[in-house]
Amino acid sequence: MSRLAFDWWRLCMESSQVIALRSMRMMQGGAVAQREAVRMVSEKWETAALLGMSAATGQAGNTPETAMRGAMQRYQTKVSANRRRLSR
Repeated sequence: MSRLAFDWWRLCMESSQVIALRSMRMMQGGAVAQREAVRMVSEKWETAALLGMSAATGQAGNTPETAMRGAMQRYQTKVSANRRRLSR
């Protein structure tokens, strides 16, 4: 369970960084800000839909902990990629 807590903490920390980086990018305005806003919303909808489908079809896991780990892994992948991309 402590690994799950650490992974949750890591996701929260990286998410905070992505929020700050995206906010700075969107404050610049223009086409770059527009693309970032569209990307941000579409990523959230896509990931939520995939996780919803996994849960509805029984592919999310047999226990709540397994389902949570799977969901966090999907979000962590996106968040880490966004942090790297926005930090360049």
